[in-house]
Amino acid sequence: ADTLQTLPGSYLGPVIRLRRGQQVRIRFANQLAEDSIVHWHGLDVPEKADGHPRLAIGHGEEYVYDFEVTNRAGTYWYHPHPHMRTAPHVYQGLAGLVLVGDPEEDALKLPSGDAELLCVFQDRRFDTRNQFVYQGGGMMEMMNGFLGDRVLVSGAVQPTREVDAAWHRVRLLNGSNARIYKLAWSQDVSMTVIGGDGGLLERPLLRRTLTLAPGQRADVLVDLTKIAPGTEVHLDSLGFSESDTGRVGMMGNTAPVPSGAPLRAMTLRTRARAGGAFKVPERLSAFDSTWARRADAKVRRVPLLFRQMQWSLGGRTFSMDMEDVAEEETVLRGSTHVWEFANQPNGMGMEMAHPMHIHGRQFRVLERTGGRATNALREGIVDAGWTDTVLVLPGETVLVQVTFTSHPGLYLYHCHILEHEDMGMMRNFRVT
Repeated sequence: ADTLQTLPGSYLGPVIRLRRGQQVRIRFANQLAEDSIVHWHGLDVPEKADGHPRLAIGHGEEYVYDFEVTNRAGTYWYHPHPHMRTAPHVYQGLAGLVLVGDPEEDALKLPSGDAELLCVFQDRRFDTRNQFVYQGGGMMEMMNGFLGDRVLVSGAVQPTREVDAAWHRVRLLNGSNARIYKLAWSQDVSMTVIGGDGGLLERPLLRRTLTLAPGQRADVLVDLTKIAPGTEVHLDSLGFSESDTGRVGMMGNTAPVPSGAPLRAMTLRTRARAGGAFKVPERLSAFDSTWARRADAKVRRVPLLFRQMQWSLGGRTFSMDMEDVAEEETVLRGSTHVWEFANQPNGMGMEMAHPMHIHGRQFRVLERTGGRATNALREGIVDAGWTDTVLVLPGETVLVQVTFTSHPGLYLYHCHILEHEDMGMMRNFRVT
């Protein structure tokens, strides 16, 4: 009864609450008029449960997922992953949160119940009948990613929520197709970041702004105890230069609200102060120290390229046979590698930030080099924890260390701007 939670008034799928060590069976019944399959983003699962597009099923068919939850407590999510159709499927509402718990997180006694806010950010466009408009099939929209003109939070347009003037745990997911947010609270309210894609950090980090790219999550604590009842506290995406994310094309952005435009996401209106005290723990988790850079790790460079009107990974794209794997994309299960995502200028001024996602395992960011020092998104990036999606800014090279899953099979890595993924900025890697 506690496993599924419906978000009132939302078009999103139910929130699925799981526990580490739990055995899970999920039946996916496809009632769409086209093929689809579901990916469990961030979870370490067997190949058959990962949602590879070659496993997509047709209308009226059913796919059964069986896996054990081995991930740490954290905020994960699920969304479709059909070949060349992920962007429109997610845009139309096929996504939801997966929240994993474990004893380590339980011991922290974090704010819960009404003091836990679940926030899925998605930007959308509406027609005169108040229906979603998706125009991501055009060449410019595919190359730049589809941007909406209004931000929805968990299915509601710029919602206002009545909350106690107390500590709150706010779980954030950027479920947008392409928009990158630079989040900040009004009233000089700062965020205490306690977790990222892969669960709890070792220690909390205080941040005024938080950069969140598509596919990324953050777990933050917000202190409203000093906010007078009846006060409105806004969560906004602050403005930044379009050059901070980049774009393709010389004719200006065709989106009604371009990348970097300031946007209001949601409002919290405080009511009476709640009883009880909460103190942020100095230490959040017994962090796994094995993330430190391994001298023996195999290093592989992955250039993020734009050539001949096509985004690619090292000059390669996802092929129609859906099983193509290069020699350097074959890894031994449980082995540790360092991948260098190199987002280098192409000399034509056509470069973009890319959130790079690796299926099947959380990884660690080792270092960032290059890029513009004045990029306004830098201050909000948190690389301190385990992650499965890393934002690589224009001109940057980001080194990540990943210990691959112990499950053999075919997995994916790709840009999580969904239109980039659909146009082929995605590749297989095989675990042997």
